[in-house]
Amino acid sequence: MQTTRRNIVRRAVSRGIRVATAAVRTVVGNNGEPAVWRGSLQVGRALSMAGREVPRLTKKYRDELAYWVEVGVNAERMFTCPYPEVFRHWQAGRMSELAEFLELDPLAFTQWCAGRTAIEIGAGPFPSIAMKTWRRAVAIDPLADGYAIENLLPPECDGVVYMAAQGEFLPLASRCADIIVIENCLDHVDDPPEVLKEVVRLLRADGLLWLLVDLMDYRDHLHPNPFSEQSLRALLADFGFDAIRERTSPHKSHPQAYGEYRGLLRKRVA
Repeated sequence: MQTTRRNIVRRAVSRGIRVATAAVRTVVGNNGEPAVWRGSLQVGRALSMAGREVPRLTKKYRDELAYWVEVGVNAERMFTCPYPEVFRHWQAGRMSELAEFLELDPLAFTQWCAGRTAIEIGAGPFPSIAMKTWRRAVAIDPLADGYAIENLLPPECDGVVYMAAQGEFLPLASRCADIIVIENCLDHVDDPPEVLKEVVRLLRADGLLWLLVDLMDYRDHLHPNPFSEQSLRALLADFGFDAIRERTSPHKSHPQAYGEYRGLLRKRVA
């Protein structure tokens, strides 16, 4: 697994993925010091880039990683089939819906993906972008190290570069992405406006945001920023996103949610 990860990183460099070298900045708001998970579920911790533990994020990240380990171990009991098979089906469906929103047939969509750079924020161990072949594909998740150590990454991820980072601070060069994917993640982050600020920075002119958000009033330490349809639309407008196509439905991922928002949005050209 470690060898595979090193090979993926080397391929990323050869393909021209440029990591930003700007000085580390502290994320504003209630987030505090940026940190990512390092290590296994049992002994890992959330560490800042200076190597300091951030206890609040250690608890949050451990609980999130524990959920994914539970899914990996007990998927057949939870979903009646193995974890990779479940998520392969779900993520293929999400990519098919993106093709539908783009009004592309399967062949045209495959060709469209092959010419573009995709970044998925809060990707989890099985990102939706893993279901297609892109010019470049990057998955961002503060738990990336834990996913690899716990053997949660499926074979489809061999073509995806994983980076351990928070959505509020993405160590990638500006204007490097054609499309950014955020699937059921925006309510999990500490500072959604900071995440969207980074999305705007990374997207090329006229770039796309493919967004899925549970709609709910409920909040806890894993979901500190719940959204209603109205608050989400207002936030997206504040950051200059125009909807190409969007929908709301009673479908939901979280049991406390009352629905979900799905949108394909375009970065407004200044």
